[in-house]
Amino acid sequence: MLVVLVPSLLILMLLAASCPAVAGETSPWAAWPAMRERGGEVLVWNRAYRPGPTGLPERMRSGGRQMLASPVRLDISCGGKPLRLRPVTALKLVTKPESVTYSAESRGGGVDVTVRALIEPDGMWRVDVEIAPNAEVDLTSLRLVIPVTREHSRLLHWFPIPRNWPRVTFPESWIHPNSGARPKIWQSPFTPCVWIGDEDGGLEWFAETDEKWRPADADRALTIAEAGGAAELTAHIIEQPTRLRKPLKFTFGLQAGPVKPRPAQLRQGRFGYTHWGVFGMETKLREGTSPPVTQLDYLKGLGARFVGMHEDWTDYQGQPRVMDPGKMKSLASACHERGMGLVLYHGLVIPNILPGFEALSKDCLTEPEGANYIHAREPKQYDYPACHASRFASEWCAGIEELFEEYEIDGLYLDGAASPIPCANTKHGCGYRDASGNLRPTYPIFAARETMKRLRAICDARKRPALIVAHMSTMLTLPTLSFADLLLTGEQYWKAPDDFRPPLEFFRTESMGHNHGLPTDFIGYAPLGGEYARTIIALHNAPSSWCPGGTDMWKLYDRFDVDGAKWAGYWSKEPLATTGESNVLVSGFVHKSGRALLAVGNLNREPKPVSYTHLRAHETVLDLVCRLLLEKKKNKQQTKKEN
Repeated sequence: MLVVLVPSLLILMLLAASCPAVAGETSPWAAWPAMRERGGEVLVWNRAYRPGPTGLPERMRSGGRQMLASPVRLDISCGGKPLRLRPVTALKLVTKPESVTYSAESRGGGVDVTVRALIEPDGMWRVDVEIAPNAEVDLTSLRLVIPVTREHSRLLHWFPIPRNWPRVTFPESWIHPNSGARPKIWQSPFTPCVWIGDEDGGLEWFAETDEKWRPADADRALTIAEAGGAAELTAHIIEQPTRLRKPLKFTFGLQAGPVKPRPAQLRQGRFGYTHWGVFGMETKLREGTSPPVTQLDYLKGLGARFVGMHEDWTDYQGQPRVMDPGKMKSLASACHERGMGLVLYHGLVIPNILPGFEALSKDCLTEPEGANYIHAREPKQYDYPACHASRFASEWCAGIEELFEEYEIDGLYLDGAASPIPCANTKHGCGYRDASGNLRPTYPIFAARETMKRLRAICDARKRPALIVAHMSTMLTLPTLSFADLLLTGEQYWKAPDDFRPPLEFFRTESMGHNHGLPTDFIGYAPLGGEYARTIIALHNAPSSWCPGGTDMWKLYDRFDVDGAKWAGYWSKEPLATTGESNVLVSGFVHKSGRALLAVGNLNREPKPVSYTHLRAHETVLDLVCRLLLEKKKNKQQTKKEN
């Protein structure tokens, strides 16, 4: 059978087989098993970490795969001579259900190195390092080297760097992409997060600040280079001669992914999240339906289980203040009657019309205040980002908790609120002065993590399943995203040129989610909308209601029972099938019963004729299925499909 695939056309084929938790309600750790120790290894869900004698990470396994090619190391030189550190204390793990802590001391060349560490159930490994001189020493160089196993490091992501600090304008992603294939050599100014991995998992390095750093070249503060069987990520902390008179302290973290087990709310490959809910949708009829149904019932018929409501439920942007309590209670009740949940939009921002704005702005906003958002809404307002390290974050969480209790809502849509955005407001402890006296930002990763922990605990204390949706286009900060359920990304491209198409490695890094343990919805705005978006989400097993055909995929997934199937992407070493045509790709599922569901997509800019008999299955059961079905259909129809 010959099918002409138009550009970005997707065909979904259903092939029939030819033969027959950690702590209590107020804890954020309900999704993870209790932590354990075994023979010096720290066991967290699906991962095993082993600290070495000096306290630095020695091994990190995720899903049975070794993520480190060799132990993490500190390369220290004093007086031009490399130091060799010798452990002087035995490392002892202090293991509790929700944490593992330890400390280690080592010595060499006139310096003492102390490492204190914390590991938590989601696999976040925080390492605090102190290098103390016995007497004044000339520190020539200090580099932190993380050797990631080369075969598991094909993809790369880093936190976008503001291109014109202090104005905090992030670079256009289509000009300066920060997700995609890992080059053999990579360099960057300091950025707080770097993720290296592949389609099945990865390893993220993170640090809040480069305050003590003195690299030889600020544009090469972080580098990646291949060395043997490793892709070595190096933090060039000190490369200028430094007279060390007092202890030098710095903190970094590592986290392997996927970060969490499959959420209970995820059924048949999806949460069923839809956005753009409105007051009164439980009674207002949807136009064009026969028989007439309400807007809410229409969404339920599409397969929605959670309905998100954007900013219009509150008069103060992003704040937990309900504009019409009666309508809110009616909508929440109607959702619950239908077995659905109500998710409300929030942002960690302070509107300039909020009572007490002047006092809050001095203490709590990120600095500089040049970053603000203007929303086309009533009442008119400017909205300024607040910092997770400020007191406002705690007050904001308390208001959200009251919102849950009073209105029985079922989740949060966090628009950027899971992100540790740069801040230089010294009033709440952010920022620092560099050697030239310039104010520089820090990135409050650990404060943002504490905010997310609290929100997770609030959601998990509910009687019904609750959903945290994190809208984080361009930013994969696993230490904060561990506590979210659903990641939204892709909005960074909405201003891209009409002919722009990102490399497929972008989608596999940032918009698929399998490697992070975070189901991901791609936002298919133009120029990446339409048939292109439909094709992308099917090829990457990321059904999204933000893309054409997304809810149709929900129904197909239900019909096929993807929960009982195994997925294989077009990038696999042994894909389910191939077409013999460049950029005509095949991904899909094989069900335990032997059935198969294939997504075939044409990513060329022109139509491509593809014969089904050229779909070569690489699994024994599929080979049989394809031969029987395709030969059977070959002479029955000659068709040109458009959807």
